[in-house]
Amino acid sequence: MSRECEDVRISLGVYVLGAIDPVERSQVDAHLAGCPSCRDELAGMAGLPALLGRVGEAEIAESAGPPDDLLEPLLARAAAERRRGRFGGRRLSFVAAAAVLLVVGGLFGGLVGDRLGDDGSPVARPSASPTGERLTAYDGRTGVSAWLLVKRRPSGTGAEVHLTGVPVGSRCRLEAVDRDGRPDQMGSWRVAGHGYNAFYGSSMLPRDRVTSFRIVSADGRTLLDIPA
Repeated sequence: MSRECEDVRISLGVYVLGAIDPVERSQVDAHLAGCPSCRDELAGMAGLPALLGRVGEAEIAESAGPPDDLLEPLLARAAAERRRGRFGGRRLSFVAAAAVLLVVGGLFGGLVGDRLGDDGSPVARPSASPTGERLTAYDGRTGVSAWLLVKRRPSGTGAEVHLTGVPVGSRCRLEAVDRDGRPDQMGSWRVAGHGYNAFYGSSMLPRDRVTSFRIVSADGRTLLDIPA
């Protein structure tokens, strides 16, 4: 793994939570555009926002927290990077967000490294693979088009979305719609301005129960419906 990949993967936690600053986000996006292995790494973390939203304060308080052998090296490296001035003040915001990920990860049996099975027990994260089910759609009314790479996962369904036709700066969300027409939010993102608009989301819905995916605007308008 290259040093650039190492640096990008350190930033993926705040990237997927939307807590990354615009300059660093542009750097991460530019790297992801040409690095399939880092895109797969990000796809494995895409369910964090949805999972964190389901965690109550009591569960967080009862969490054992991250092991020292994970947290200490993280903090040490962040301090070293800041002393060298590679990331400036942005690194401190990363440390805070990464620590949150590690703490909450304890609630899910090591969420960053493992996934939960249907019975709540940890299962190994599947190996990164570029293969998957490819879906495409275009809406002439909105001018929005997208292709999705859909993957079955032990914890549900994952999707890599590549989107065009949405104004720069717009906030969108991806939803998986089940057989009963109920949507499950897979995540949200803000459309970047450098021509690479991609997002990685996940749902706890099994792939067999998903009948379509939707791209929805911040005000609730359906920009694109992708039959599944």
